[in-house]
Amino acid sequence: MIQPVDVAHVTLNVTDLHRSVKFYTELLGFHVSGNREEAITWLNIGQFREGDNLAFHDLGLYQVPHGVGEGYRKRAGLNHFALRLGTPEEVDQAAEFLKSRNVKVLKGPLTHSEDMDRYLYIEDPDGNVIELVSSTLPGYPGNYLRKDRKS
Repeated sequence: MIQPVDVAHVTLNVTDLHRSVKFYTELLGFHVSGNREEAITWLNIGQFREGDNLAFHDLGLYQVPHGVGEGYRKRAGLNHFALRLGTPEEVDQAAEFLKSRNVKVLKGPLTHSEDMDRYLYIEDPDGNVIELVSSTLPGYPGNYLRKDRKS
């Protein structure tokens, strides 16, 4: 069996690369780490040093000619991706900030009953769904990791 150690990145199709880069950098705090010929831009959350000319990324934005079709949320494919924030209060603050910037808020801020994450669902300019989350559990994640995964 394969044993992944982390999720490496997510790549989204977008219809307007410049608009999407602006959304992810100016509103969600991502940093551009590279791009290729108006076709793709790679972004990260700022954990990598600059100047290495390497496009280390958590998110890729790939330019496509057509937007999503009708009923796309009821078809197989990406439902949403989640970004973890530092505290539940940051989720609440993000809701107010994003609403003030006319970002479409789909649901929240509320707290999931299944994992006690404080959450907020929003849409990017192409309708991709993003969840902003933060655990409300004390000692998360360390208190909840398997013993063989703690370091």
